[in-house]
Order: sequence, then C-alpha cells, then structure tokens
Amino acid sequence: MKAETFIQLMTFFLLSLITSSTLGLPFSNSAKAEVNGNSIDVNSEYSSGTISSPIQTLSLWYAWINCNGTQVIYLAYQSTSVRPPVITFVGQRYITENDEEVFVGNTLTGMEVYNDTNGNGIPDGPSEILYNFAVNSSASFEATPIKKSIVQGTAHYTWGVRYNDIDGFFLTNDQVEGANVILEYLNFSFDFSILGNRSILKTDFGIGRITDVTYSNFNLNLTGLSLSLLYGTAVLTPKNHVTLVDGSPYNSMTAQASTGPAESGQITIGNVTAYEFLFGQNYTLFTASQNQSIPSLAVGAAQESVSEGLYRPVEPLISDFEDVLNGVFSKMGTINEPINLDYINSSFLYRVCYPDWSGNPIEHDPEYVAHLTTSANSVLPTTSFPWIFLISAVIISSAVLLGAIYDLKRTRKIGFLKTLNVRRKT
Repeated sequence: MKAETFIQLMTFFLLSLITSSTLGLPFSNSAKAEVNGNSIDVNSEYSSGTISSPIQTLSLWYAWINCNGTQVIYLAYQSTSVRPPVITFVGQRYITENDEEVFVGNTLTGMEVYNDTNGNGIPDGPSEILYNFAVNSSASFEATPIKKSIVQGTAHYTWGVRYNDIDGFFLTNDQVEGANVILEYLNFSFDFSILGNRSILKTDFGIGRITDVTYSNFNLNLTGLSLSLLYGTAVLTPKNHVTLVDGSPYNSMTAQASTGPAESGQITIGNVTAYEFLFGQNYTLFTASQNQSIPSLAVGAAQESVSEGLYRPVEPLISDFEDVLNGVFSKMGTINEPINLDYINSSFLYRVCYPDWSGNPIEHDPEYVAHLTTSANSVLPTTSFPWIFLISAVIISSAVLLGAIYDLKRTRKIGFLKTLNVRRKT
C-alpha cells in the first residue's frame, strides 16, 4: 500500500472513531424523545425546561441528566394561567454492577399527620394516623434550572422547584371531618453526582408553616403532632428483584404490617445491591424560639396501612408522568413493560417520619444511592463510548501515522537524491 493511501485511510479511521464516540445513547437511537408533541433532547448531557401536558392549562417542568451511562429525569407540574397541582417525581435508569438494566423512580404520594401515642416516633397503624394531609394547588411555581459545577474534581448537577401559598386540607382517616388550610411552601431541590461506581442523589425537602385555616368543621390543633411523608417506588428490570429493609426481604404488596424504624432500604437484583435508600438523617425543625436538629425515622409501609383517600387526589395526574417516562424510555434495551407509578403496583412503599413537628417548618435531605456498572467513572465524558479504547487507538494510530509520514518523507528524500544523482551524471 502506498504511504499516501495509508495516511488517507488512517485519517479517515481516526475521524470516524472520534465522531462515533459522540453519537447516541445505549438505550436510544433517537436524539429526541417525543412527549405530548414536544421533544426532550435525550442525548444532551443535561437540560431543563417545559413541555406541554394533555391538560390544556397545565405544563410539565423537567430536569434531565445523561452522564456515564445513566439517565436521571425529574418532573413537576407548573402553569402560568392556573394554580398548578403539587406533584413531583424523580427517576433513574442505569446498568447495575452485574450488568442488569434497571429503572428506579420515587413519587411523593402523600403526607400524613399522626399522634405518636406510644413514643416510638413512627405511626403505628390507623389508630395513630389522625389526618391525611393533601396539598392541592399553589399560587406560584418557581424553578431553578439545572446547572453543572465541579466540586473537588467531581461533576455535580443541581436543580429544584418551589411551590408557594398552597391550598391544602386535612381529612380525618374516616373522611368525615376536614379543614382547609394555606401552607406557606413546599421546596424540592436535588444534587446528583457520581463517585466511582456509585451515583448519589441528595434531595432537600422543605415544608413551610400553616399560615391560615380557611375552613374547618372540627378544632384543628397540630401541637404535639408528627408528620410523615409516604413515598411510592417504581422498579423495572428484566430480572427478578427483591426489596430489603435493614437486610430482610419486605414487599409492601403482600406485607400484613409496616416495619419498625429502619436504617436503610435496598433493591437487589441477583443478590447484588442495585439501589439504596439511606434513612435516619437529621432534619431541622424551625420554631419561633430556636432551630433544632432531630433524627428522622423511616419505615417500610404495607399497602394495607395506606388510606385510599390519601392517594386518590393525585392518581389521575400521575398518569401524565407515566406518559412522559414511557415516551423518554420507550427504547430501553431490555425492559419492554411500561412504567407504572400507581402505589398499588409498588413493592416498596416507605414513610419518612418527623416525630417533632407541631406544624412548624422542616428541612430534610435524605440520600439515594444507585450502584452502577463498574465501568462508571465520575470523570468520564457523557456518552457510553469506551474512551480508554479511543485514547489507546488514537495513540497507536498516531504513532503509525507518524511512522508512515516519516516513511513517506524518507521515500521522497531517497527519490529526490536518486533524481539529483542521475542529473549530475548526465
């Protein structure tokens, strides 16, 4: 092969190799995911914005991350013409340490007010749960667009939303008595990063005080009462998965009772930990006299312990989230079933409990940890291409290319000298 031809082929190879490293995701051949007539650029490293909703007066605000072979999506309702409902969701798709594809999502299903009569810090059965605390619509919606920053060499992606002046209501467990209130705010913010083969999602939940009681057919007094947040978990994976609470199997769909206070929850696939819920962090309680740091508690929740009245108000709106998720992740490689966020289909429901509340503002920052395939690395680029192969190929090809160039120059020099010698002889 002529040296010139070899150089051309090697140049074409390098350009093709570098170009291929910037294309595509492992789960999609399309750069855009169509959702409600809108599109989300799923090949972007990170983005946030607004897409339309099937409900004409509402839209959906989203945040998107695509880095190191994992994708994170966050959804929340918003509107510029009506009071938007207060419903949010966060989910993550990735490949586990044992090379299984999985999608894990968390939805705040509702809030409950309980009277901790036995002093163990958690709601023990329907007798201790006094009210379902539902939030309806908010006067305003504030979004903090997603941004990327580097902290000690690690990429952090942060975003958040805040709902202000929220219409809420307390409904007794028997759904006979109720009270309408104004809640100052609900705040949700997030910090996502990858360290080694673990991704860490730090959440920051904040709830304001009750500023007004607009209607009540009973004497509403929150002094001495506790608050719990009920979350539903959606898990999709082609292999069987098991949910553990403090190392013991627990399935909310079949459990007869909720667990006691727990330190952690895990999702395992093939005896390998795929996801962790880290419980027990302290929360901050803001009172008129002081700010207190108090340990939070958590329990695995049996479906039988959940009031239907708690979930019913948000059930129709959750389906819009499902449409978005299935539109974005419809081309996941090994998962063929649709994403379903109904709490009755969740094998893991859990309550995060704040024993000291009395209607005061709270801030809390629980963590969720996904165990990624061992090829994940916090400093890798945002595509699934094996960059070590690219770097090696570039080095080797460059060396060959330089050698070819040198050989070409040497050949031309020899040819030139031969020509010069012939001319001298003549």
